[in-house]
Amino acid sequence: MLPKDPVIDALTVPDRNEILGHPRGLWVLVLTEGWVAFSLYGLQSILVLYLADHLLQPGHIENVWGMGVVKAALSVLYAPVGIQATAGAITGLFLALIYATPLLGGFVADRLLGKTRTILLGAILMTLGHILMSFDWSFVLAFVLLLLGIGAAGGLRAQVGALYALDDRRRSDAYQIYSLGVQAAVIVSPALCGMLAMKAWHWGFLTAGLGMLIGLIVYLFGRRWLPEDTIFKASSPRPRLTLREKKTGILLLVLLPVLALGALPNDEIFDGYLLWGREHYQLTFFGHLFPVSSLVSFDGFISTLMTISVLWFWRVYAKRRVEPVEITKVAIGTFIASLGPAVLALASWLYPEPHQISLLWGLAFHIINDIGFSMSYAIGMAMYSRAAPVSLNTIFVACFSLHLFMANLTIGKLSTLIGHIGDVPFWLLHSGASLVAGFILLFCSIFFRSLLAPENLPSGRDDPSHIL
Repeated sequence: MLPKDPVIDALTVPDRNEILGHPRGLWVLVLTEGWVAFSLYGLQSILVLYLADHLLQPGHIENVWGMGVVKAALSVLYAPVGIQATAGAITGLFLALIYATPLLGGFVADRLLGKTRTILLGAILMTLGHILMSFDWSFVLAFVLLLLGIGAAGGLRAQVGALYALDDRRRSDAYQIYSLGVQAAVIVSPALCGMLAMKAWHWGFLTAGLGMLIGLIVYLFGRRWLPEDTIFKASSPRPRLTLREKKTGILLLVLLPVLALGALPNDEIFDGYLLWGREHYQLTFFGHLFPVSSLVSFDGFISTLMTISVLWFWRVYAKRRVEPVEITKVAIGTFIASLGPAVLALASWLYPEPHQISLLWGLAFHIINDIGFSMSYAIGMAMYSRAAPVSLNTIFVACFSLHLFMANLTIGKLSTLIGHIGDVPFWLLHSGASLVAGFILLFCSIFFRSLLAPENLPSGRDDPSHIL
């Protein structure tokens, strides 16, 4: 018998700390983030409906602790008139803050507690927040706990990258697997929470809370397979920026409100779109009435298909022609997205009476919107990652999400217009805003290409880890 060769053994025997060729920690993070997404998207899909139909109604709103403070803030930001407008404003504010609080959570994780303890704290706060959403009196407290929890739990994505060396080719696959776990949750959660909420609102919120509790348990038991935390007590001095880096950094900051305008058609889906859809879509299918929140699940399914289709399209295109640079792709995506609300405006014009619009119009809207958003968001993130100054790269990638903060603040205002302006001009506002953004981005692609196009590459080819 030949003696065993330890080198050969190392190459042929599977690593017991891996599953399907990836570290066990990846699957812990995928399951955790999947349940976090389950809870968050389930909540988002019923929040504006819950506010409009229950919490803000007489006999309930009087019982909410701290609602006076919320109303004071809304009067400054939006000045909503009526219950439905107030529901849209509160939802828009909540969705906006979702994209701002992770910056605070990242600071706490890096400087004070470490990623693991910060994420655990976030999961606990989110679980408590979901449970407290089931009661009228604790809505504002739940609102605050959820936002703090979402911010603290935002470090999950960073832990995925920490599982791999910088030159490990599995990193791209890991982010694809991670993102597909989120997509699966987006497809299932809104439909399930929405159906249960039709029976009783608290069942919808408790279901979202149960999902968050499962995510917390998974993370607790899987901590031993996660990367060790590094807490930075003091920052090393950064190298001075070159003139080109300064110009690029300023341009990337200026583009944030432009990208926010382009994101309006997509971000309206969790707010005013649900209120509008409940009044105008034919939601009965084979004799069964489906909750309007199922539209979010519908969008999640289509979004997954469109994201994969966009990735496939650019790969095929690159084999025949030189790809456009990233800023040009983002402009194209924004132009495409502007057509989505135009479809709803046309449907509203043709069928002005309630419950007359076929879901085929909705299908057209979601397909167009998701193609556009898949290009503008994913490729936009890749653009910020590559174009930002190296010494400030992490900060600029984090700032990229601030355009969604701006977009949802705007959505909160636009949603207050439902019932006060016609449906056709309501959707044309969204289409026009995205169209304006597309022209500005096209202008930048022509005159500022040298600042935004990735250097040392023949084209703006994107890393798949940013696409999925």
